[in-house]
Amino acid sequence: MKQIFSKLFVIVMFLLGVQAAHAQFTATGTITDEAGEALIGATVQVKGTVIGTTTDIDGSFSIQVSSNQATLVISYTGFTDQEVEVSAANPTANVTLASSVEQLSEVVVVGYGETRREAITGSVTSLKSEQIEQVPLASVEQALQGNIAGLQSVAGSGQPGANVQIRIRGIGSISASSEPLYVIDGIPVTAGDISRINTTANTMASLNPNDIAQVTVLKDAAATSIYGARGANGVILITTKSGRSGKPKIDLRTQIGFNDWAVSENRRLKTLTSEQYTEMYLEGWMNRGETVERAMERFENHYPGAVNFGPNGEIQQINVESNWIDAVTRTGINQSYDLSVSGGNDAVTYYGSAAYFSQESPIIYSGLDRYSSRLNLRVKANERLTISNNITISKLDQFGASGGSFWANPIYNGYFLAPVIPIYDDQGRAYGDHKNFFMGGNNPVGSLSGDDDRNLEQIRIMDNLTGEYEIAKGLKFKTAWAFDLINLQEEYYRNPRYGDGRNVNGINRESTINELNWIGTQTLNYTTSFNESHNLTALVGYEAQKNRRKRVLAQGEQFPNGELRTLENAATPTNATSDITQYSFESVFSRLDYNYNYKYYLTASIRRDGSSRFGVNNRYGTFWSVGASWRIDQEPFIENATFINDLKLRTSYGTNGNAGIGNFRHLPLFGFGADYDGSPGGFPDEIGNVNLTWETSTNFNIGVDFGLFNFLSGTVEYFNRESDNLLLDRPISSTTGFTVLTQNFGAMRNSGLEVTLDATLISGQDFQWSFGGNLTFLKNEVTRLDEEIVTGTKIRREGLDFQSYYLYEWAGVDPATGTPLWYTDETESTTTGSINDATRFVSGRSATPDFFGGFNTNLSFKGLTLDAQFSLSFGNYLYDATARFVQGDGGLTPRSQTNLNLKRWRNPGDITDVPFFRWGGNNNSNVANMTRWLHDGSFIRLRNLTLAYTLPQNLISKAGIRSARVYMRGVNLLTWTRDENLYLDPEAQISGIVSSPIPNLKTISFGIDLGF
Repeated sequence: MKQIFSKLFVIVMFLLGVQAAHAQFTATGTITDEAGEALIGATVQVKGTVIGTTTDIDGSFSIQVSSNQATLVISYTGFTDQEVEVSAANPTANVTLASSVEQLSEVVVVGYGETRREAITGSVTSLKSEQIEQVPLASVEQALQGNIAGLQSVAGSGQPGANVQIRIRGIGSISASSEPLYVIDGIPVTAGDISRINTTANTMASLNPNDIAQVTVLKDAAATSIYGARGANGVILITTKSGRSGKPKIDLRTQIGFNDWAVSENRRLKTLTSEQYTEMYLEGWMNRGETVERAMERFENHYPGAVNFGPNGEIQQINVESNWIDAVTRTGINQSYDLSVSGGNDAVTYYGSAAYFSQESPIIYSGLDRYSSRLNLRVKANERLTISNNITISKLDQFGASGGSFWANPIYNGYFLAPVIPIYDDQGRAYGDHKNFFMGGNNPVGSLSGDDDRNLEQIRIMDNLTGEYEIAKGLKFKTAWAFDLINLQEEYYRNPRYGDGRNVNGINRESTINELNWIGTQTLNYTTSFNESHNLTALVGYEAQKNRRKRVLAQGEQFPNGELRTLENAATPTNATSDITQYSFESVFSRLDYNYNYKYYLTASIRRDGSSRFGVNNRYGTFWSVGASWRIDQEPFIENATFINDLKLRTSYGTNGNAGIGNFRHLPLFGFGADYDGSPGGFPDEIGNVNLTWETSTNFNIGVDFGLFNFLSGTVEYFNRESDNLLLDRPISSTTGFTVLTQNFGAMRNSGLEVTLDATLISGQDFQWSFGGNLTFLKNEVTRLDEEIVTGTKIRREGLDFQSYYLYEWAGVDPATGTPLWYTDETESTTTGSINDATRFVSGRSATPDFFGGFNTNLSFKGLTLDAQFSLSFGNYLYDATARFVQGDGGLTPRSQTNLNLKRWRNPGDITDVPFFRWGGNNNSNVANMTRWLHDGSFIRLRNLTLAYTLPQNLISKAGIRSARVYMRGVNLLTWTRDENLYLDPEAQISGIVSSPIPNLKTISFGIDLGF
């Protein structure tokens, strides 16, 4: 009996084993995002068990299931979990995950490659095309303002196409460049102002923002050290659009709008009326002790017939009433038209565009026209070889005006010209014949209406040819060859009848600049996974770059006719020069990215750069970084904290270099062209320093990225950036034949905290509301400097902010006498009426803000959306460099003043901050470098407001329209300033110095976007 039961037991167990064996199967599949990109490291788990795996570099998985059917739970940070049924009969599961917190899963372009945001160990921030397209601004850098933590973007002038200053995490150098490196589709390109004649220009204005797919800002060493000698000030990567497989998509974007001053009319300075100016004129002479009769006589000599006086100086009749600022002001037109097409198939994809952009400033003549086209092609020749070519051609026409305290500056000149001077003469010409025509005889209305020219024409071609070959699985070789060609033509013509050209019968300057920048990059990239949990990517590369710039400048005088303006019509050529300058870089670099189970990440990079800009003893520099991150949310001890969607700790440390100096600073140079008694000769021109070496920046960064409650995400980062071996011109004995020697000395620190938050407050089917913002708290300090350096309004001193003001402290006006007062020293306990008894000192005020940033909100109801974006800056001070002239209390006879002069002291007991008016000045009340001209620049500005409506598909599809959107947009609509009396635009250049620039623009525009 026992034997029978034993046999039965064996048979039953055998049958159960067979059944179990038949029930086991292998489930396979791929996990992708909504764009079809493979999700590497996604978790695949059999529901109700501990059996699980992760996807490989292709997004594929394979997992053993011990029953004949099961439920797989697919999860990935930043995506909504998804469950899928598999069985022995249907073991394949290809799953597309939907984003829950979109930002966490996006593909981000980094140096020489791309990665997913969750794999980043450095400080990287990106803007997508939706935040850049159709913003009525001339260059993409302007769109960055207030959108990226740690980044300041300032134009400093409303001139369309003006240069834009960018600072990432502060100023990193004293005399070398503090601008970031710009890389477009892998090409380090020329950026900034390379013009010679124009007041301000920007090569980056040639780029059409509608062609941009993504802008990525690299801020710390882990992100930037792969760029070595040019990464110290950060890197801005610009990726242009590409096509996707599918039927062609055609997009037409049109926009038209109107431009005015960004500073509201009730805040900005105003000119005096003829009555106000005449009263001030007479008062100014009588305050010098002259009689009213003598004052009237002087007036009549300056402005014959402009005013009729009574016997005691009373005004009986005004015969001329001119408002020079109104006369040079207009409502500018802003318009753009953009047509693009994209598409392709499995073998070829393409993106092409053609666009026209035009922007007029509120000042007559000042404007910009841009014509641009682009063609991006990608050809998959076979399974291993892919070839792509991105080419863009653009033409830029810029029409500008002088800036600063120059007579040809229409704003500066417009406040100075007396309202009793007529704008036009009796022939209808721009008036230029009045007696004692001061300010160089300039008439800004005529000058900007065609009598003069100041224009720039830029043609730019950029091409990038790339080939990528997959040698073996995971191993790819990439070769890229690119060039950036810029041709710049400039002209500055001044007419012979009035203004700067009147004494030489007309003057013209013409300049030509040709620049060629070529670069070749070869990289080998290997990606592999082993033992299921270890994932490795290695990159090695070689790069060579050469830049050559040739300039020609010529000038002539004595033009026979105001319409004949080219130099061949000049009777007297006065100047002709040309020069060639060039530099080159040669580099090798490598980067290693490793992660364990897509939870622990380690990144290391190294680059060795050689540059022709440095002495033979220090031509090469080595720069490196290490970075690490920990995805805490992937740990088992977090899995029960369901409110945590993402939690990552990351840190980095490393070095960068700064090669932003002149091309031949290290060389002892000779100048030629000297005339030695009729014979040509040369002379020592630069002392040189063969030991000149790199400025080095050492960066530490630590940050936390988080996502909470499926609606809140953000980043908090601390950074510390130490810049050393700073380049400075040190004074040397003039017995050497030189006065300065460029050397490496000095150090500086920028440290601070960045906070970025984004929240989806309401996410309904019909109504959505989101809010986001960023703040950067910045502290700058000069940490080593052998000697103090005073330059203009600033002092460079060890222990101080680099942009600390060093000024005489204004104490106001003596109520008894109307004379100016200053504090004698930094104790501010004693005042004096003599500038000779006062001293300049540091009062703790700086052009560096305590904090800056921006915030935004988006509301959407069905097809209607409202977007608002604000920018802000607090704690920085602005210095008005032209105020000492246009508010000079009579220091410059007989120039007019602004409406601030109406508050001037007139009688004992008057309480005011404007001294009494006296031709010839009032006890140096308009001296330079004093806090009377210093203003709190703190502000909040409504940078962008867009109201848009997307038409429903059921209304447009029958017409063959894929999408249709109409919108109204405002730029710089509202501005709040902490200083209620601030008349300046608070968005001044980084240095805080304001010098009567073309006003920044307030734009209201209307647009239509159509997709076919």
